[in-house]
Amino acid sequence: MKERFRKLAKYKTLQVRSVIEFLEALPVGHSIRNGFIKCCTRFVSLQAVILLSLTSPLLVANVSWAQLSKSDADVLKWYVEQEIKQHPQLQTDKELQQQLVTEVETIAYIEMLKNAEPEIRLKAIKFFKSSLKNQSGVHALIKILQTKNKQLHTDAVYGLFTMRSEAIPSLIVALQDKQAQIRSGAAYALSRIGKEAKAAIPSLTVALQDEDKLVRYNAAIALSAVEKNFSYYNRSLNISEAKAKLQDRKARVRYNTAIALAFFRKESQDVVPILIEALQDKDIWIRSNAAEALGYIGKDAHTAVPALIVALQDKDESVRSKAAFALGNIGEETKQAKTILTDLIKIWQQDQNAQVRLSAVSALGNFAKEAQVVIPALIVALQDESVRDNAAFALAQIARDVQEEANKLSYAELDKVIKDLEKALKILLADQSYKTQISTVSLSIETLKYKRDLRIFDRAFAWMKKNQWAVGTIIYLIFFPSLWLLLLRLRPLWLLRINDALKTYTDFTLPVVGIKAPLRSVLFLSLFHYHPRILDAWVAAHLKSVQEEFQEKDTVRARKVHIPIPVILDGKTVAQFTANELRSSFKKRRGCLLIWGEGGAGKTSLACQIAKWAISDDEAERLCEHQMLPLLIEEELDLETVGKLPLMAAIQGQLQDLTNEPEPISDELLERLLRHRRILVIIDHFSEMGEATRKAIRPDSPDFCINALVITSRFEEKLGQVTKTTLKPLRIAGNRLSSFMEAYLMQRGKRDCFTDTEFFDACSRLSTMVGARNITVLLAKLYAEQLIAVKEGRSDGQIPENIPDLMLFYINELNHSVTGDRYDNRTVHQDAQVIAWECIQPNFRPAAAKKDDALTTLNVDDAPTHLKYLEERLRLIQTIGAAQDQIRFAVDPLAEYLAGLHLLKLYSDDEQLWQQFFQAAVSKPGAPDLIKGFLLALRDCCIAKGKDANVPDFVVEELDKLTGLSPVGNDVKISPQTNHS
Repeated sequence: MKERFRKLAKYKTLQVRSVIEFLEALPVGHSIRNGFIKCCTRFVSLQAVILLSLTSPLLVANVSWAQLSKSDADVLKWYVEQEIKQHPQLQTDKELQQQLVTEVETIAYIEMLKNAEPEIRLKAIKFFKSSLKNQSGVHALIKILQTKNKQLHTDAVYGLFTMRSEAIPSLIVALQDKQAQIRSGAAYALSRIGKEAKAAIPSLTVALQDEDKLVRYNAAIALSAVEKNFSYYNRSLNISEAKAKLQDRKARVRYNTAIALAFFRKESQDVVPILIEALQDKDIWIRSNAAEALGYIGKDAHTAVPALIVALQDKDESVRSKAAFALGNIGEETKQAKTILTDLIKIWQQDQNAQVRLSAVSALGNFAKEAQVVIPALIVALQDESVRDNAAFALAQIARDVQEEANKLSYAELDKVIKDLEKALKILLADQSYKTQISTVSLSIETLKYKRDLRIFDRAFAWMKKNQWAVGTIIYLIFFPSLWLLLLRLRPLWLLRINDALKTYTDFTLPVVGIKAPLRSVLFLSLFHYHPRILDAWVAAHLKSVQEEFQEKDTVRARKVHIPIPVILDGKTVAQFTANELRSSFKKRRGCLLIWGEGGAGKTSLACQIAKWAISDDEAERLCEHQMLPLLIEEELDLETVGKLPLMAAIQGQLQDLTNEPEPISDELLERLLRHRRILVIIDHFSEMGEATRKAIRPDSPDFCINALVITSRFEEKLGQVTKTTLKPLRIAGNRLSSFMEAYLMQRGKRDCFTDTEFFDACSRLSTMVGARNITVLLAKLYAEQLIAVKEGRSDGQIPENIPDLMLFYINELNHSVTGDRYDNRTVHQDAQVIAWECIQPNFRPAAAKKDDALTTLNVDDAPTHLKYLEERLRLIQTIGAAQDQIRFAVDPLAEYLAGLHLLKLYSDDEQLWQQFFQAAVSKPGAPDLIKGFLLALRDCCIAKGKDANVPDFVVEELDKLTGLSPVGNDVKISPQTNHS
C-alpha cells in the first residue's frame, strides 16, 4: 500500500481536513460517511484523498456498493465524477484503481459492521460474504465476536460461516483466543460450515475441555457436524444414567447430559420422553440442548411436537431457535405437520430475534408435502433481507423434494406449485450470488413441467368438457380398461399375446389432437404391461415342465437327498437352516445370495435345495409369495454371443430348454421376469470360472437385471458394492456326526439295514478316519453310500480306513454299477487321477482343462474312449464350454484327492520335485488360502499312502505349515534337503 501511495503522491489536490468537512456536509448515510472519515484519518495526509478520488464510477457499479440506498449512491457518484474531472490521468491505471477501491470498501464496511442498526450490519456482512478471499473481512468479523451485543455477535457468526472454506484457518486460530465469546462464536461458525472444516477437528477436540460451557457445547456440535461418527459425550453414558443426571442439582451435569442425548438417535423411544422433560428445565442452555437433540432425532421424536411448539414461545432466543430447528427436522411426517407449519411461519414473521427468524425460515424447507403453502411464504421471505439467504436455501430444498411428491398432487395443485416456483426463480435471478439455488429451482421447474405434461388423462378430461363427442370418449376410456381388467382376472396370458401382437404399431396418430403414440398406450394396454399377475400366469403355465427338466439335471439329480446342516447366515450361526431364514432376503426387490465355503461343504446341494423351495407348490415353504423358475448356470459363458449379453443369452437358452418351447422368449419378457424375481438364477462354481466369464457376471452393474440371484463360490466374493446375503455351510462336528448319518440313511430308506451296533461302529470308524477335524458333508455322504454299498453287496465288503481310500472306493462303486463292458478298477483309477491332475495343476485348485490336453495326458490307446467312459458311464467328469472343448470334474474334492494320489506316484521319493512343488505352491495367486483344499487332500494322501510311495518325511511337515495345521502357521520355509540338480 505504501508503495502505491508514493506512486500516486503527485495527484495532490485537497487537504484531509477539507475532505472530512466535505463528507460531513454530504447528505449520505452516516455509516458510509463515518467509513470514509475513518479512511482519511487512518492514512497520512493527501493519500486518503487519492483513495477517495480513485473510487470513480466503479463505486456504484461494484456489486457490494449496490447495497446502498439510491440517494447515497447518487451523491457519491456525483462526488467522484467531480474528482475524476480534475484528475483524468487516474483513469489510465485500471488495475490499481480496483485494488484501492477494494481497500476503501473494506475499511468502510468494517465501520458499518459496528453500526447499531441491524440493516446496515447485514449490508456489511453481505459484502464480506461476496468477497470470499478478503481476509481483512474475516479478521474484522472475528474481532466483532467479542461484542456484548447479541444481535451483532449473531450477524458476525452468520457472515463467517457463509464465507465457508476461506474463513476456516482464521476460525481455527480464533478457537485459542483469550475471549470466550470469540472462541464460542468460532466453534459455532465451524459447526455451520460442516464437513468442509475437517482441518479444525484437532482444535475442536481441544475445545471440548474449555472452561467455558458455551465453548464446549459449540465445539461438540461442530465435531458432530464435521465428523458424523463423533460420539465424545456418549461413550460412557446410558439411558438410565441420563435420566438420573437430568435431575441433578448441578446445572453443568444437566447441561452435559442434554448434549449427550443429542447423539442417542437409535434409542429414540427412550430418549424422547427424557428430552421433553428437559425442555422444562430452568437452565436455558439445557432447554436449548434438549430442543436441538430432538431435532437430531428427527421424525422419531414426533411425540415432542406439542412441547416444542410451546418452546417456540420461550423467553430465551436460543431455545426458540433450536425449537424451530427441531420442528423443521421432525417436519411433515407427523399428523401435526400443518400446525407446525403455521407456527413456524408465525415465528418468522413476528419474532424479534434474527437467529430465531433464520431458524424458522430454514425449517420451512423440510415441508415439501405442504409446498403449496410453504413456497408462497418463502417468496415473501426472499424479499426480507434479514432472512433472504436462508429462504433461498429452504426454497432450493423444497424445489428438490417436491419432485418426489408431484405424483400425489392433482393437475391444478401441480400447476400452482410450478407457477409459485417460477415467481421465486424470478426473484432469485435478480441476485446472482444464489447460482446454486437458481440452478436447483430451474431444474425442478423443468422436471415438474414434464410430469405435468404427462398427465394425459387430466388434459383429456378437460378437453372432453368442451366438446360434444365427450360421451363417446368416456365410453372409450371405460371400455378398454374394463376389458383388460376382465382379461387380467380371467385370462392374463391373453393380454401378453395381445400386447406382443401390437408391439409393431408404435406411431398411431390420435384423432383431433394429432399426437403420435404407441397403439398399446392408446388402448390403455400399457397400463397392464407385464403386470405381476401376467408374469405369474406365465410362470404357472411352464411350471410343470421346468420342475421336471430341472430335477433331471445331473447336478440336481445327484443331490436329491438334503439334510439340513448348520450354516452361518450373515455372520449368525443357524443350526437348522430352512427357507424361513431366507424369506427376508428374497422379499426385497433385489435379492442376491452368496453361498461360499470349501469344496465338498455342500454349497451346490444348498443351492439346489433353495431352487426347490423357490418352485415349491407349498406357499409356506417358498422363498417369497410367488413361485420362481430356477435356472442353473454351471458352465463358462459363450463370450462370442452376437447381439446380446453372454449371461442373458445363457439364461434365455436354458429357459427355452426347461420350458420345451420351440422358440426362445422375447428379450423384453425375459428382462421383466428377471427384474420381477420370477426367475431364480443360480450360478454354480463362480470361483472356478474363467476371468472373462466372471467379468461378464456383474451384479453391481446398473444394467444387471437379475433380481433373484444365488452364487456359489469357494471364496467370499465381493461382487462389487452390491448388497448381498452371505451363507456359509459349516462342517459337521464330531458330536453331530451320528445324527447326520442317521438322518441321511433315513432319507435314503436304508437305516433299517443296520443294527444300532453296526451303525455306531461305522460312525466311530469315520471319526477315527478324519481325526480331530470336523468333516464336510461330501465325505459323510460318500462314507454313508459306501456303507450302503457294502451292506447290499455292491462292494467287495471292505470299509475304507482313510479318506483317499474312501474316494477310490466311491469310484469302484460307480464302476461296479456300470452294465455291460467296463474297464477294471485299476484302469479307471489311473485315468481319473491323470485327468484330475490335469484339472488341478494350473492353479492348484479345481478348474476346467482343455479336452485335447487331457487326451494327450492320458497317453493310452483309444484315449477318447477312456475319456468318454469317465464322462458317460461313470459321470465323473463333464464336458463344458460353448465349443464343448473343456472338461471338469463333477465333484471338486474328488478331483483334489485323485490329483494328490497321482502326485505321489509322479514325485515319489524325489526330494527335488517336492521342493519345486512347494515353491510353486507358495507362488500361486492367493496361496495358501485359495489352494488349501488341495493341500489338505494331498496331506491326507501322504499320511495314508506316503510310506508306500517313499514320500520324504518333510513333505507332510511342509503341508502342515501351508495349511495352518502346524504351529508355524503360514510362515512357509522349505526344509533344507539335498539338491540333486
